[in-house]
Amino acid sequence: MNLPEITQLELREVEFEEELEPIGKTYLYDFDKGDFVMRDGKLIELYGVDSIKQWILKVLKTESFRFRIYEDETYGTSIESLIGSNLPRAYIESEIEREVTESLLESPYIERLEGWQFERDGKWMRIRFTVISPMYNTIDMEVSR
Repeated sequence: MNLPEITQLELREVEFEEELEPIGKTYLYDFDKGDFVMRDGKLIELYGVDSIKQWILKVLKTESFRFRIYEDETYGTSIESLIGSNLPRAYIESEIEREVTESLLESPYIERLEGWQFERDGKWMRIRFTVISPMYNTIDMEVSR
């Protein structure tokens, strides 16, 4: 009986699809007013892709380490100080892209970010990008800071 040599064995790559837990509900938050949105005395529930969008906006509008509740977590970004700085625009945009990507990739519902666009006017900036999600394909995002 001849045994095959180990170098002659063909190994097949097997991909395992990771089962993602369903996204739980969250509640609509009005970042301009700084409060949850209510209709008929009840909080407005968000599900699925709307829940992901709400989470993304909350992460981007939360300054890292500013609030005690997030002291021990890597939640939020520190892009606020970058936007209002006099640093070179290319550096600011590169750092924002890096920080936002690091923060958002904490979610298992986000695979990668692409298509970055920046619009700056003094101390104000509009950031646009596309989120690639294993559950929802693409999600276009826009946030102003």
